[in-house]
Amino acid sequence: MSKYKAVLNEMRSILGMVELPQEQVILEETPVVDTTEVELAEATLEDGTIVYFDGEWGLETAVFVDEAFETPVEDGEYVLESGDKFVIAGGLITEITPMEAPVEDTPEEVPMGEDFEKMYNDLKVVVDEMKSQLAKFKENEVQMKSRIEKLSVEPEVESISQQPQEKRELSSLEKRMNTLEAIRRLTKNK
Repeated sequence: MSKYKAVLNEMRSILGMVELPQEQVILEETPVVDTTEVELAEATLEDGTIVYFDGEWGLETAVFVDEAFETPVEDGEYVLESGDKFVIAGGLITEITPMEAPVEDTPEEVPMGEDFEKMYNDLKVVVDEMKSQLAKFKENEVQMKSRIEKLSVEPEVESISQQPQEKRELSSLEKRMNTLEAIRRLTKNK
């Protein structure tokens, strides 16, 4: 029997159209293993909920509430943390609306001419004033540095409170007065 007839007979027997002769060997069925690779990805909604999807985020992407891809997200409109909005219908993304970028105010164009020259001259005056103030500041800085250097070279002077005072002897009258004052305080406290 030719090879083609053998394959054809085998296919007929699998489909139940013809029985195989007993001498022919029946191949065992091997379980089919799904070899598609799942790329787990996630996105966070603005309320903090994490949703999971396989592969790239886009239209017709299936979105799930669990990592096992068993429970699809309920139909409705959702907002991501980034502000992008998307709509789910039947567990699939049917619409994506990117967050609107803030509109920037464009400054009005200033016509060239006399106004420009006036603005230029005004700015030039301000810049010249700032330059003169900077020069004064630098001059003051140099003077302060020289004063600090002079003071750091000068020797320290002892304060008066650190110098010992001479002891003098009290006169007999002063001694009696101090004694009477001490007695007065003692009698007053009693």
